[in-house]
Amino acid sequence: MAVTAKKRRLVVNGRFLGGPETAVNAVARELTAALAKVEGNWDVKVLVPPALIGAGDGSAVEPYGTRDGILWEQMDLPRARRDAVVAGFFNTVPLRGQGYVTMLHDAHVFTTPESYGKATGTWRRLLSRRAASPRNYILTVSQHSKDELLRLGLGTEDRMGVVPNGLGEVGRVRPDHAILGRLGLGQGSYCIALANLLPHKNIPLLLKAFADPALADLKLVLIGKAGAEAFAEAGYPPGENVVFPGFVSDAELAALYSEALAVCVPSTEEGFGLPALEGMAHGAPALVADRGALPEVVGEAGVMLPANDPGAWVAAISGLASAPGRRATLSEAGRARASIFTWENAAHAALGHLDRWFPA
Repeated sequence: MAVTAKKRRLVVNGRFLGGPETAVNAVARELTAALAKVEGNWDVKVLVPPALIGAGDGSAVEPYGTRDGILWEQMDLPRARRDAVVAGFFNTVPLRGQGYVTMLHDAHVFTTPESYGKATGTWRRLLSRRAASPRNYILTVSQHSKDELLRLGLGTEDRMGVVPNGLGEVGRVRPDHAILGRLGLGQGSYCIALANLLPHKNIPLLLKAFADPALADLKLVLIGKAGAEAFAEAGYPPGENVVFPGFVSDAELAALYSEALAVCVPSTEEGFGLPALEGMAHGAPALVADRGALPEVVGEAGVMLPANDPGAWVAAISGLASAPGRRATLSEAGRARASIFTWENAAHAALGHLDRWFPA
């Protein structure tokens, strides 16, 4: 009679379930859910502070310990190592103990420190160094991020693995096209990007590009928290052809991607570049900077441009606007490229690294 091997236990730090809706927390949520669905050698449970019970959407969520917040993570969670591998997917790790698996999404806290407040940057650097200590293990979201972490002396080749992101809810919902009418946008009449003032996001480059007369008939739609006043106060007054819808729903964002001339990601540094992937999934050609993980994510399906040359972006955008066939070709290639980035694939990649690091 065949003997069924006992599954090893993987417990996931579920503190992200009580956190804000950030890109990092969204990755933690999607990867955790995908791991719970994959048939493999691991029994996956999500441990949360008692105050967060009910925050998850599945039976795998279990209360653990007595504390809350960071104190729970630092004092209670380490005890779970007695009979399980403890993993965290949102850039954080307990400061005591060893054998942890931590997803560090990028090296930005070291390479672009100006994008962080002093206290946040100091804490994040401490956690990153702790995650990279000799007896811990690191997952990261791109080969670029892995190379950057190794270049900075964080972790080792044999204890670091790449787990690319998949598409989140934006890639699954039915687009809500009503937003186009509310914003006065027509098909192919605008480009879409993030309304973000972090220096490495490099959005002022797009404002300079769309101030060029060659793009006067096109609009730039900037999605997110920062509005026109915030950009103006930062010294980057937007032109009249820049639209700020604020935050939008996933369904509205999907619609905006689907009718855009292009999604623009001019970042000087990205650990992955999810907006480019989301845009491609909905048929928007991806115009990205030739920096960070962006070339890795878009591959030959996107257009890579200098991160410091607004004129090159003007030429690329106006070229797309005048060549519908070129846009259609990039759209088809982008959809095909985006289809390979799934959370199921991410879960299998993560479990492959765990099998290598913690053999039965």
